[in-house]
Amino acid sequence: MHPSSSVAIPAKNKLEAGQLFKLSRFKELIKRTKPHKHDGYFELIILLEGAGFHWIDTQRLPVAAPVAFFLSPGQVHCWQLTTIPKGYVLLFREDFIGSVAGAELYSLLQQVEQRTEIELTDCQPVVDILHQLETEYQHPQAYSPSILRGLTQVLFARLLQAAPAETTAKVGAGAQYRQFINRLRTQESVGNRVHHYAHWLGISPQRLNALCRRVNGLSASELIDHQVILEAKRFLLHTDQTVTEIAEALRFSDPSNFVKYFKKHTGQTPTAYKKSSFI
Repeated sequence: MHPSSSVAIPAKNKLEAGQLFKLSRFKELIKRTKPHKHDGYFELIILLEGAGFHWIDTQRLPVAAPVAFFLSPGQVHCWQLTTIPKGYVLLFREDFIGSVAGAELYSLLQQVEQRTEIELTDCQPVVDILHQLETEYQHPQAYSPSILRGLTQVLFARLLQAAPAETTAKVGAGAQYRQFINRLRTQESVGNRVHHYAHWLGISPQRLNALCRRVNGLSASELIDHQVILEAKRFLLHTDQTVTEIAEALRFSDPSNFVKYFKKHTGQTPTAYKKSSFI
């Protein structure tokens, strides 16, 4: 139940082939962007100045700088800025984190990833790290990759210090769980049944369900349903596709089946959801 390429929300790629990390200044322009996503890498946006709105999937978030926004691969977003923004954008692939050597960084990533938005009451510690990251990135030397990872780890820790303590995320997800989640978010034309993903991972459906429950508290089937509904909401909010076209894109056999499925999981029909979101 993943969208077909003919109606999929466009994906932008700001990293070159083989590039694991990129840091740049946020473009100082008042702009409105079209809904799009970034496949294959994470995006951390830290705005020190600016106002307007930032759509992330189904949330229309007011931009109240200083603030940080975190996007995982496959998430849809767009900007509606009303003042000139100033800030930084960090892009990085999961390979940048590493596995064994980046265990602590990986753990912090899992926690930051649970937060769509982090308000920065005191942004100076974050700004100091960003300046160091920018210098190291623009003037690479021996051991610069290790320094960039180390500074990124400190940056994540500072962001988590600024986040409310009660929203601490569950951690400890293994490699197989992350592979499942990444494929669920970004892979097109994959079946909606647990056994498709379990077969791809080389484990049993029972093992995949147990893994998901241990890390997330939900079964693999429930996570698949969540992703399908999220993709449906993305289409409803960020495209002009009809319900019939969305049903086809999500590979439902019939539009009526899609409407029943959507209402079962949200309590609303797709049309009612779209109308209520723009009131």
